[in-house]
Amino acid sequence: MLMRCPASCSARGIALTLPLVAMLLLGALPVVESRAQSSSASDAARMHIVHGIADAGPLDIYLDGVLALIGIVYGETSAGLNLAGGKHVFAVVPTGAAPDAAIVAGSVTVTAGAGYYTPLLGSAENTSVGLFRIDEQPLPQGRSRFRVINGIVDSGSVTPVFSGGDALSEPLAFGDVSSYAAVDAGTYDLDILDEASGDSLIALPQTPFAEGAATDIIVVGQIADGSVRALVESSPVEVEQATGLTAQIVAGTCDALQATVLELGVVRPGQGDAVGSGNGGQVAQGYMLASAAFSTLVASPHALVVSDGLVNRESIVACGEIAGTLNDAGSLAIALQSAATGAADGIAVFAPGVADPETTGVSVFLTTGGENVAPAATP
Repeated sequence: MLMRCPASCSARGIALTLPLVAMLLLGALPVVESRAQSSSASDAARMHIVHGIADAGPLDIYLDGVLALIGIVYGETSAGLNLAGGKHVFAVVPTGAAPDAAIVAGSVTVTAGAGYYTPLLGSAENTSVGLFRIDEQPLPQGRSRFRVINGIVDSGSVTPVFSGGDALSEPLAFGDVSSYAAVDAGTYDLDILDEASGDSLIALPQTPFAEGAATDIIVVGQIADGSVRALVESSPVEVEQATGLTAQIVAGTCDALQATVLELGVVRPGQGDAVGSGNGGQVAQGYMLASAAFSTLVASPHALVVSDGLVNRESIVACGEIAGTLNDAGSLAIALQSAATGAADGIAVFAPGVADPETTGVSVFLTTGGENVAPAATP
């Protein structure tokens, strides 16, 4: 949500978003003595102010009549503060000015227990304030989510893309936000393109999307004065406890497994709609980004293990040694054999990371899905 208010506007009828307080100059998070701060952390809203107005200079925030945030500067994001759910009155002023000199003022209603980013956008003469709630739903192991907010006031529409690849959303006008997208945790090269010309406005190489994190990419500034920049802000969310089959990379061979090197994630049947007219066999599958270079995995004996039990690996369902002949694309496919019968049970494909050579993409396909396979004892 984005609402706008020029410097001369009245606070009446304005439902802008604002409430984050943090005494940046003092390096602390004081409790502001106002109605807004009366709730406990367990039922409070958590707010972060983002200064994205390149020509505004340092800004102060008044919250419910109290000076709450001092001297936030362009490109900074304030720390979070617990804020009671409900309606709050605020004003954004040049540092040192009185509340009646606000460049934007109004009121906002927030939800207890929710997290928000509150970017100040636009220009000093025409300021906008956005309220963007963070998606804090749990994520599966190995997964991350992110979105892009366009705060470039003179950009027209922009299109976020994977560098050299597909668009991540429909074009975003000023103040628009993309839907959250879920991806495998890792680092990605992104570009923010001008929708009309296709030119890159800003490149974001090696952008980290951590496991169990909701990442907001807030693009701010003005093209005209060269102040465009991207602020990458991440908030931790709960990681779901995996159940069923999981994949690990283990040092050693299938006959002599040693220590687990990497936990890769869940291997399970497809979760989408059933398609086709036949009755295809059930295939459990998973794609993971291993935080190890392909060259490391083949330099000494390693195996991929599919097990029933994430933490203790109580049983081994299938195993394959990471060795063999590369295909023309430089990937390696290995056979996974049933730990109970020794028969072929699926395949795993290893592909060296292109964007980050210190990673390896791993695709696992298990034809039994772990059903009707008697597990072997854990080594």
